[in-house]
Amino acid sequence: MNAFLDEACRGSALRSRGIGRILRTGVRSGWLGELNSYLNKLVAYSVLLKLALVVVASGVALAGEKRVEAEHMRLANYQVDTSETATFIKLSGPTGVATFNFDLPPGRYDIDARYLSEKAGQNTYALYLNGVQIISWLGKDRDDQWHLMSEQKWHAPRNVALNKGDEIRVEALSGTGSLAVLDYLEFSESKRSDSRIRQNLVTIFPEEYERAIRNPLKGFRSSLGGEHEYGTLIKTYFKWNELEKSECDGVDSIKAACDARWHGCEQKNIKLIPRVYLAWPRRESGWPADMKEGDFTSDRFKQRVIALIKKLGKAWDNDSRVAFVEMGLIGQWGEMEWPDTSDEIKAAMAAQFAASFQNKLVMVRWPNTYNDDIYNFGYFWDSWAHHDQRYYGFHLMNPSPRWKTAVIGGEVAYNWGNSNIQPGKSPDESLSKPVHRDYVLDEIRSLHGNHVGWISSYDHGNESVRAGAELVQRALGYRFVISEVTYPKRIDTDAAFTVSFKVKNTGSSPFYYNWPVEVSLLDANTKQPVWKGSYTNLDIRNWMPGDKWDAGNDTYAIPPELYTASQSFVLSGVSSGSYIVALAILDPAGGRPSARFAIKNYYHGGRHPVGRVGVNQEVDSFSVSGFDDVQSDKSLSYDKVVN
Repeated sequence: MNAFLDEACRGSALRSRGIGRILRTGVRSGWLGELNSYLNKLVAYSVLLKLALVVVASGVALAGEKRVEAEHMRLANYQVDTSETATFIKLSGPTGVATFNFDLPPGRYDIDARYLSEKAGQNTYALYLNGVQIISWLGKDRDDQWHLMSEQKWHAPRNVALNKGDEIRVEALSGTGSLAVLDYLEFSESKRSDSRIRQNLVTIFPEEYERAIRNPLKGFRSSLGGEHEYGTLIKTYFKWNELEKSECDGVDSIKAACDARWHGCEQKNIKLIPRVYLAWPRRESGWPADMKEGDFTSDRFKQRVIALIKKLGKAWDNDSRVAFVEMGLIGQWGEMEWPDTSDEIKAAMAAQFAASFQNKLVMVRWPNTYNDDIYNFGYFWDSWAHHDQRYYGFHLMNPSPRWKTAVIGGEVAYNWGNSNIQPGKSPDESLSKPVHRDYVLDEIRSLHGNHVGWISSYDHGNESVRAGAELVQRALGYRFVISEVTYPKRIDTDAAFTVSFKVKNTGSSPFYYNWPVEVSLLDANTKQPVWKGSYTNLDIRNWMPGDKWDAGNDTYAIPPELYTASQSFVLSGVSSGSYIVALAILDPAGGRPSARFAIKNYYHGGRHPVGRVGVNQEVDSFSVSGFDDVQSDKSLSYDKVVN
């Protein structure tokens, strides 16, 4: 039967080519006889094609073919139509069903569909395998053009197990004018690893580390001069006249002041959030000698403040010790409130901060100020979760999802208004009493908070307070949980090998800088790397948390996505033997491990051992043990880099 059908299809192609050739040759010798011969063949082929269509109507078109034309399926409430480029089916009622039986060799297939994305109405399709829906999709482009289902990459079914005779059904719905036009379904053998290759891979499923982690660029914001169990971020205030006494002072004066204040922070893996201020009630003035105290609005002030911002950019934008920069400068405490400045100066300051800080993220005090709709400024809410400033969260959620690219933090204030209602009378009360702690947590989750201060001054000796602090630290910022890692059981030198892993951000904010992820081979005895490589095809800033916090159910209505990282490496310069595959996130300043994954697989020094692997040989066991506690490791550091 297959040979019979092949002949029918081959005849169709011959027919097309033959008639075309006769028409081009015109009146030549013997052309009538040749035409008569082709006409006789046409009759024969038409009979064959009719028989073929009868066979097609009962199942898939041809064994061995990978495309099933829609017009060859069993149709209900569908009609066949044609255009210059295709023959297709379209609805003849509000719903339609197209069915056929799979007739290719059993195996795993990727399935695609070609459909017309109509401007009219909504194109809605659903694909069923043996009565079970395996995917549904919408024609989202609405441009009256042909599209493939695989263009919507997160929808297309992949690696689907199919057997000969399986019933495949496409159902379409139109209540809004769409005719749900379908051209064909196409099946291609899945390119995923076959069983032989899979047998040569090992997959490790690390256990999540449940406790909070002292990780960089997130969490409780602490103070200089003290030790904090989670504090890797420190808020640092500078009076303007500490950085420059007059406009004659240059960038070196700012760097010298910072070096004196920040000495040794890199050795403790601590980064700084600086803010410059001019006025602080009941404190010595911060005004430089060549400026008029209290003058926030003159042309002279504008000239000097713009010049200072340029210097700050040169001092801080490439300083590895700086985490984020708070704009400050205006008003008491640099909180950008009162005394205020003019709109002209605000616009000039915003433009200069955006120009001067290309690498560090800048934060402003209030949403909808300092042209934050133009520039990617984050926010420091200096009365975080305060009862009398509940409107702040409302305004913060009004902009586009700024939190995805701009950091949001601040401090929990206790010294004004109705703080006894929320967030409580003290840091200890905020963390130990559920009515306050849960409220603070909900604000962190809903606003995607990265760090908070003042509340960090809690009693470390009070266990109930510390338990609440651990919950807050877990929620603040990013929290990367690896669910599985896959790598070869054996790696041969000078041959490519792939290490892939799946990770989810269960925290509240992204990681805001593109730090590299390293894969390494560790000496099984010393636990030190003998080979290292970095992923070049991933950006950890894209590992987003969930969104739309549901306080009633303590979960994000939009859950965090599971991300897959995968890359091939080539091993060289490593002796044969047994090693340990490890992962780490590196601080670019020195290239050493810094941010930790929330998994129990951990060695002192910042790397996460995954499993054993053989280099140029087989190994008997892939499991590793003897892990160190993530939170207990205080050995991490980075290099001081100031350009």
